Amino acid sequence: MKATELKTKLQNNEVKVLDVREQEEFDLSGAIPGSENVPMGKVFVEASKGLLPKDKKIVTVCKSGTRCEIVARELKQKGYDIEFLEGGLDAWNAEKGE
Repeated sequence: MKATELKTKLQNNEVKVLDVREQEEFDLSGAIPGSENVPMGKVFVEASKGLLPKDKKIVTVCKSGTRCEIVARELKQKGYDIEFLEGGLDAWNAEKGE
C-alpha cells in the first residue's frame, strides 16, 4: 500500500496500523498517528494467540518497508487481510514533506 492510500484509509478508519519496529525505534523515531507498536517477533506470537483482528484490514509498517513486508506476507498466509506500507516510514515521512 502506498503512503497516500494509507493516509486516506486512516482518515476513514478503515485499517489498523501495526508498527513492527522495536520499541526503541518506535519511541525515538516517531510513528504514524494511531499506530500500535508490536515488534516483529511479537506479531507472530500475538497472531498465534488470536490477538490480532481478522475482521479489519491490517497495514504493517517499519522504517523502510522490509520487515513489514515479511510480516504481511507471513500473516496473509494465515488468513489475515493484511498489507504493508511500501517504503515504510521513510515513504510516509516523504509524503508529509519531512
